[in-house]
Amino acid sequence: MTTPAWAHGGEHHGGGWTFEPLVTSLLSLSVLTYGIGLCRMGRARDAIVPAWRIGSYIAAISLLIVALLSPFDARADSSFAWHMGQHLLLMIVAAPLLALANAHLVMLFAWPLRWRRRLGRAAVSVPGVKRGGYSKVAPWLAGVAFALGLWLWHAPTLYDAALESPTLHTLEHLTFLFSAAIFWRMVSTVGNRRLDPGSAILLVTLVGVQGNLMAALITLAPNPIYLHYQGAGALDDQQIAGMLMWVPAGLIYLASTAHAMWRLMDKNTGKFFSAAAQSAAWRQAERRSDLWQ
Repeated sequence: MTTPAWAHGGEHHGGGWTFEPLVTSLLSLSVLTYGIGLCRMGRARDAIVPAWRIGSYIAAISLLIVALLSPFDARADSSFAWHMGQHLLLMIVAAPLLALANAHLVMLFAWPLRWRRRLGRAAVSVPGVKRGGYSKVAPWLAGVAFALGLWLWHAPTLYDAALESPTLHTLEHLTFLFSAAIFWRMVSTVGNRRLDPGSAILLVTLVGVQGNLMAALITLAPNPIYLHYQGAGALDDQQIAGMLMWVPAGLIYLASTAHAMWRLMDKNTGKFFSAAAQSAAWRQAERRSDLWQ
């Protein structure tokens, strides 16, 4: 099953499992750091990472292994549709799972306390980082970064170049994964000080619209867009890739919008019942006042 080979760049691979050094090293480092942090958390574990968050991390890593190291990756080298499926696994499946996993908090516990304090001071000293945790602008910047990364790496010149360079291709995947994880982290924490439900609906809708626009351009293009995918059946393959980006991704954005709408309705319902309860209390107080008089 194991074929140690570069997944891209014209190197030989037999279509089986590939262990690209940089990808394998990053995944191994993530799992090792997470495991050490989880063991050292102690009593804080249940509060920061209940079982469902640990399950989210395990599912995310499993999907990353399938997307980047399994025969899935070899198929993505020769098919635009499979490559689009790989990108969707990174951006709309693995990234949201990482956003829900609180993995960054677990990994901090892998380091000694004094190192964590130094890291915290260094991070806070970077301009904009401290305000980013509270600013209402941060989710919008995350959405812009997510969209820019999507359009940048799907530009024909850069897309073809990434397919010829294993290092550049890994950088492309890291861009997709991290920008999407930050964006979905903002969306998953809707209702907190950064992002209210109404703004979340607008943000997810706008990000979904730009994704649908790219999907439409790919699906409706009269000719193959990328030089890497040419020959018989290339246009059909491209149309399937565009539909994959159009429909499954659109459903994820729709589900996120529905979640934000539910939070908005739940918030307004809570306000309504709170106001109704307050009004009933006032009426009861008035009746008591009338009886007293």
